[in-house]
Amino acid sequence: MPESLSRRNFVKYGGAAAAAAGMSGCLGGGGQEGTGSSSGQESTTGGGSSLQWIGPAYGVRDGQGEKYTEVTGNGVELTTATGSTVQQQVLSGGQETMDVFSLDTSTASALTVDNDASYPVDTVDLDNWSEDSISDLFLNPGERIPQLEEQTETINQEVWENKSEGSLRLPPYAYNFDAIGYNPKYVDDVSKWSALFDDQYEGEVLVNGAAPIQIPQTMMHLLDNDQIDGSVGELNNPTEDQLDTVIDYLVEQKANGQFRSTWTAYGNSVNLMAGEEAVIGDLWQPAALDVRRSGTPCEYATMSEGAQGYRFWYVGMAPLKPGASDRNNLDAAHSLYNDIHLGAWFPGYIQNWGYSVPHYPNKELVRDGSDSSGEGMGPEYYDWAYEGKKTYESIDDPALFDPQSYDWSSEEGSPASDGQKRDCGSIEERINRIGFFQIWPDNAEYMLDRWQEFQSA
Repeated sequence: MPESLSRRNFVKYGGAAAAAAGMSGCLGGGGQEGTGSSSGQESTTGGGSSLQWIGPAYGVRDGQGEKYTEVTGNGVELTTATGSTVQQQVLSGGQETMDVFSLDTSTASALTVDNDASYPVDTVDLDNWSEDSISDLFLNPGERIPQLEEQTETINQEVWENKSEGSLRLPPYAYNFDAIGYNPKYVDDVSKWSALFDDQYEGEVLVNGAAPIQIPQTMMHLLDNDQIDGSVGELNNPTEDQLDTVIDYLVEQKANGQFRSTWTAYGNSVNLMAGEEAVIGDLWQPAALDVRRSGTPCEYATMSEGAQGYRFWYVGMAPLKPGASDRNNLDAAHSLYNDIHLGAWFPGYIQNWGYSVPHYPNKELVRDGSDSSGEGMGPEYYDWAYEGKKTYESIDDPALFDPQSYDWSSEEGSPASDGQKRDCGSIEERINRIGFFQIWPDNAEYMLDRWQEFQSA
């Protein structure tokens, strides 16, 4: 066991493998559940060896690796795995043999905070990072989303090693605002997590089986209906008493037959909704899009403002310590983040799965520009994705619209009166309606112990 890894932290994160594994797929999705597969491009130039990059499949895709090699001429080997497996591989020696990891905010602190496994990234080393080009969601969350109260400080803790010195702990590159997916043939418009517990959908509800996801979503419902003591600021780090209240409520709901199924595997959520065995559920946006591709209509809810808003999370990357330095790949790791993920090409690529990027305010690059990584999104795609504007072409059935198969115009045009808006509206509207920021809570061990009661109910 590496000296930098305490036994307490190894047990804390390794022992929670099952829950974190389910959660890792949950937060990202996209049909790639990450079971330890590897791929790579072998061309290598410069002072270091081929870049070794590990992370969950939704954050480490072949297209990203291929683009890195295309732009830099350097080789990269990708390893995709669940969040818990990434933790375990890194903390069991991988931090010495690998260069970069990606994780979402539910699991990253095992490497960036609890164990000395990563290097901070200085913003002065990132040409594409500036206060003008990065969203205030990451620069000043306390001012941008004050409705989250104390939760905004946990965003700062994930993003920044030392904010005053411009030192990043987990540099963000993709994120989303998770909500409810529903079949409009059977469900009217919904905007609150309370819909999952509505009697009219008894036996037709799909709920996530990962404790760190389902508990806060339920807690938002209970808090908004005065069924639990607490505040919005406590939502992402609940007390033991709050956990008891939430889990007891979920056990009762499950026993009463409210849920058609609980799920942790991405494919199961798609299949149950596509086959109309379930008509409403806490889906990820990529899953909702895959349901549409099956031919079953699926709306992705615009959540309400206040205590029942979106569940916000982000995936970031950081150089591994000491591997990136010992293998002479620190500069390569910075290039992977700055040149590829803060470049012109990546925003359009990752929007195919519904994800947004932190540098969207840099319209000159992201909308209209180009760089060594490729072309920006273009006016129609950018305006649809970030400004809430309709497509230039008419869309017959919005609940079946697939942005991956739509032919986006690279020329300026006019939105059609019967065009399609992006699910959930503009980026600023989505940010305004965030109700929760996803982290790994302090009382995780107690949470997981009690969660077994829900699983066995």
